[in-house]
Amino acid sequence: MKRLNRQIGISLVEVLVALVISVFLLGGIVQVYTGNQATFKFTNALAEIQENGRFALDSMSQDLRLANEWGCVPFNPADTDNINDTLSGATVPGYTSSLHDFLDEEAIEGTNNTGLNGSDTVTVRGGKPGQANVESPFYPAGTARLTTSNGGRIGADDIVLVTRCGANDLLIEAEADILRVTSATSISGNTQTDLTFAGNKSQLYQNDASVIELQTVTYSIANGASGEPALFRTEFGTALELVEGVDDMQLLYGIDNDGDGYPNQYVSSNNVVDFEDVVAVRIMLLVRSFNDFVAETPQTYSFNGVQTTAGDRRLRQVFTATVALRNRIGG
Repeated sequence: MKRLNRQIGISLVEVLVALVISVFLLGGIVQVYTGNQATFKFTNALAEIQENGRFALDSMSQDLRLANEWGCVPFNPADTDNINDTLSGATVPGYTSSLHDFLDEEAIEGTNNTGLNGSDTVTVRGGKPGQANVESPFYPAGTARLTTSNGGRIGADDIVLVTRCGANDLLIEAEADILRVTSATSISGNTQTDLTFAGNKSQLYQNDASVIELQTVTYSIANGASGEPALFRTEFGTALELVEGVDDMQLLYGIDNDGDGYPNQYVSSNNVVDFEDVVAVRIMLLVRSFNDFVAETPQTYSFNGVQTTAGDRRLRQVFTATVALRNRIGG
């Protein structure tokens, strides 16, 4: 039988030393984890902001470049006799002049500080990217039918501009028609589209003609589905939340004062005398991260010439771009 005083164990001092060492090790692990988590939140928020800002600028730039897009037909707002506009309350459901009148309404116009957080709005009218070519069989003037190449985009209730690009018939005053599509049916093995309209064409369109889809688009800032401020794109009155986290949008319009087709000054919309003189638009977007507590302290940023300290710890970044209206600038 062994004597108890010869048994060996761990003393209380050794236990306390081990606990102290464990606390230091655990503290280091927690500190590394916390630092990595903060770095991840920051880089993730920065990537989120940059992606949203670039996407917003790309979307707005594309629509702004298409302002006053009329294909190959000459368009003079003071003399629109060469364009046959068939749109009316009887042929366009929900017709409103501000949305569907492409001849009398401005190709671009905006409001100043009327949106969320004192943001601006801008409305653009013109064609969409791409076009379809008119193909055989050709239907005579006074009919509401047309055959085009299959672009796969034009559908019922779309508003289109049919333009003549090659012919110069002095006996035909109109060079283009604005029509509402009532049906778009793929034919000839999906290589062509058969279009029918609510109004009749003014003339026989052949291979020298093309079809361009028209749009009225407004960009604005409002609260999105999550309650966060967002950039909205509204087409023909239907609003789509485009980019979340856009705090503010300010716009300056490049005015051509001397008729050379290039901007002489940039002013806010309330200082634009005639939007027909606008040849460029400068966009300024303030984009913030979705999550709070990303920055260590409230961020100080400069936007539209004003320096502001945020009331939260979200990350913010300013995005700017100057877009030339390609259908006006230089001419």
